[in-house]
Amino acid sequence: MTHQRPRTGLYALLDGREYAAGQPENGQVALHSAVDPQDTRFKAGSSGWRAVVPVDACERLDEVTTRANHLGHECLVVGITPEGSVGLYYVGPDKTRATADGFVQIDPGTWAKNVPIHEITRFREHHVDLLFPEWAKTH
Repeated sequence: MTHQRPRTGLYALLDGREYAAGQPENGQVALHSAVDPQDTRFKAGSSGWRAVVPVDACERLDEVTTRANHLGHECLVVGITPEGSVGLYYVGPDKTRATADGFVQIDPGTWAKNVPIHEITRFREHHVDLLFPEWAKTH
């Protein structure tokens, strides 16, 4: 699977393969693939291949965001331009320190900044396992 960077959205693991996923609804989740996944549950459509499967059939269902550090602040990466400018949202607890380091409040509770790519460290994907709370109830 070819991934966009930074990755953001829902991703499901089905039979050991990762697919982009929609929001689960009524115990079902829609999976998407740009190429034929060679799985009879998928049907070809105008925008690729799609299957709707029970959430329970998925090994994982993760909400994925991309994070990086800037000046010691943990940030959400919202975009990277071809020229290397990185859009960041501050996700740390100290908004005063973020403001002092050049983050600007763009909405209530949201501080943002654009920086050159060489000014970020610890670039990584952040995964939240959406199936874990249900699994934890039974284990």
